[in-house]
Amino acid sequence: MRLEKWFISNLDDSQRNIIVQNIDKSIAVRGAAGSGKTNLAIHRALQAKNKGSYAILIFTIALKRMIAYGMDVLGLDKERIAYEWAWTHRGFDLTGDVYCQKNPQTGIIMRDVLFLVNDMDVRKFVRTNRTPDSYGVDFADWVDGKFYYAFGRRTSWFEEVTMDTDFSVTDTDNYELIPSGTMYKQTEEKIDYLIVDEAQDFNITDYQSKIKPKVGKSLSLFGDSAQQMNKNGSKIEDIAIALDYDRLSLDYNYRLPKSIAKVAQQIQSSNVDLMSNNRKDGGNSDYPNYPKPVIAKFGSRQEELQGILNRIQMEDLDDVAILVPTEADVMEVNKFLNDNGVQTQVHYRTGNVVPFRTINTLDFSNNDLPCILTYYAAKGSEFDNVFVPFANAANPKDRNSFYVACTRSSRNLVISYSGKRTPYLNDVSKEFITELDYTAK
Repeated sequence: MRLEKWFISNLDDSQRNIIVQNIDKSIAVRGAAGSGKTNLAIHRALQAKNKGSYAILIFTIALKRMIAYGMDVLGLDKERIAYEWAWTHRGFDLTGDVYCQKNPQTGIIMRDVLFLVNDMDVRKFVRTNRTPDSYGVDFADWVDGKFYYAFGRRTSWFEEVTMDTDFSVTDTDNYELIPSGTMYKQTEEKIDYLIVDEAQDFNITDYQSKIKPKVGKSLSLFGDSAQQMNKNGSKIEDIAIALDYDRLSLDYNYRLPKSIAKVAQQIQSSNVDLMSNNRKDGGNSDYPNYPKPVIAKFGSRQEELQGILNRIQMEDLDDVAILVPTEADVMEVNKFLNDNGVQTQVHYRTGNVVPFRTINTLDFSNNDLPCILTYYAAKGSEFDNVFVPFANAANPKDRNSFYVACTRSSRNLVISYSGKRTPYLNDVSKEFITELDYTAK
């Protein structure tokens, strides 16, 4: 997502109506794909910045990375974000690699000092008793038993101290990286202002029992029921009624060009209108100003991937996302591109237990490297060029998930398949798309 897209200028009436709401007032905001929900959620945090403690709660770790980038752009504390698992189990994850000190003679880990390295910034932590202000260490992966023996999981506590050590990540005699180590700050007993993005993926019981009790002053919810991907979630309208919050709406679409919007609303079987209030490029975003979405048939998955690579290279595309149904698909696409000399940004798990065995190299500030994500991990994101391969009838994901994938693009959308095409495209009008058949001889 490009840097400039985090800044909101020329507010429309519905956006202005959100901005002027008193930050001490709890609200529930409904907005369709491309209406600016995530941007407005961050601006809501900006309103709270000087009034008390604030935090943004989201459902997926990938969205956390993207929102952290947006918060940093707007001068907010990018570590005041928690995704659902961390919110429940530990708190706010700090950004950076964790290193421990070791005895240079014996190589044995020393348990009392940790270093957090984020680019050129190094922070030092020393062991202390657990207090509301102490930091914990956790592992986002299965790691060597020596780390568990030294630190346990969420049982060792540290305080930050002045950096007074000559530290270097290349000094392997004195320091050792903890693979998938995570430093985190515990969530406070109460957070004055809590903002929830993709609010429809939490359910009413979550709000009543886990979320609302931790809110000191106000809770702000942003969501879209048509993009609900957690089967245990609740419609944003039902959440607002259950909590007795004012219901507001974001009425305009700024991401999706009309050329994509009219296809996307036919993919989604519910009554979704992405055209009436479409303000992408002042409403001048239909074909031929913007290309029609492409639906391409290939003879095999390998040919689909080769087709994506050819298009990226021939058209010199940047700000690219390749969105796929499963994490196994992410690994397949990533390997294909890496084997062909293309560096990537990815998020996937190699195991079955969240968040163990997690590979996360996402850097939403880098538009040159393609992002490879599952539909689920792509929630809330935006890219100029989106490829959705493996759109087959055997695709295990539901219609909402496929709809989310197809509404991430702000310019080009290419859907491809091999074998039998997904039925989610059955209602798409032929005049709205460009169909290509690479299997024809």
